[in-house]
Amino acid sequence: MKKYSVIIITADRHDILKNCLDKLFEFEINKRSDIIVVDASKNNFIYERINQIKYVKIDPSEKGFSNQRNIGIKNASTPYIIFIDDDVEITKNWFDVFISEFEKYEDKIFGAMGAVFPKQSNIISFACGVLGHPGGGFRLHNFSKGNNIFLNQVATCNTVLSRKIIEDVEMFDLNNKFGSEDSELCLRIAKKYGDNKFVFIPDALVWHYSPERFFRFIKWYIRRGISDIDLYLKHSIHLNYVIKTSIILKFLFLLLFSLINIKIFFAGIFVYYFYQLFKHRFIFNYFKYYDFNFFKRIYVFLVFPFLKFIAGLMFDYGRIKRIIDFKLRGRI
Repeated sequence: MKKYSVIIITADRHDILKNCLDKLFEFEINKRSDIIVVDASKNNFIYERINQIKYVKIDPSEKGFSNQRNIGIKNASTPYIIFIDDDVEITKNWFDVFISEFEKYEDKIFGAMGAVFPKQSNIISFACGVLGHPGGGFRLHNFSKGNNIFLNQVATCNTVLSRKIIEDVEMFDLNNKFGSEDSELCLRIAKKYGDNKFVFIPDALVWHYSPERFFRFIKWYIRRGISDIDLYLKHSIHLNYVIKTSIILKFLFLLLFSLINIKIFFAGIFVYYFYQLFKHRFIFNYFKYYDFNFFKRIYVFLVFPFLKFIAGLMFDYGRIKRIIDFKLRGRI
């Protein structure tokens, strides 16, 4: 009997789903794990090896991160669930490294997460990795210094979780339709069982097709902001994170001080820019994975603070949008 099920959720992205599945078959993951696809697309998925996976077609009206993950779990018969996204491409030794390292801690933890790097050699995609999205990106990988480390939360982009624990905390919350369903689940696990019940395995690497275009980058971070407020509304403990990461609050204080002297504003911008360069200097450790020449590396490094500012602004916009939406609906 197999011990693991790989669950992939998708909707109207069959081309990229095919690429994901091709890699799983190329490295013979199907021989060591069940593969389950939960598809909320308008059309059925045409794939030459579809009989070798468990393909669950649902109505587009049932689309949603939490709902589709729950459906995948209900269709699994293994004790452990591995979540990867349809826009993920696994690497050759991913499964062996992931499972062997996870099983070293199996009796002490409830899950593990591997590293997620952007696939494309693109400044926008690369910036997402530096910002830590998805799955911690370069930021978490750099923080780990190449060692396994314990975490309170994991993302579901490259993660193995105990099916029993997911069921014990009553599955993913169906109200989380915009994301953060993984963080919300982990908060409930931590509340019931305590902190540091997950491990990050930096050598279990997958590639992620992150946003390449500026407009998609903006939409991506707006959605993250929306899901962040959903998380706060259910777990007020998350408020500290909301305040700490709000770019609008930071610059609001700067603007207030600028009323004393406008030079304070320009000095604040100067300090912010160079602080971001200093804080994210680890960028240079990850250029080796991409075909950036010397000048492009310098350009990416110097432009990154502006992209971080825009991402933060969109993150806050998504938060504000969600709060207004709840107020208009009379829900808060």
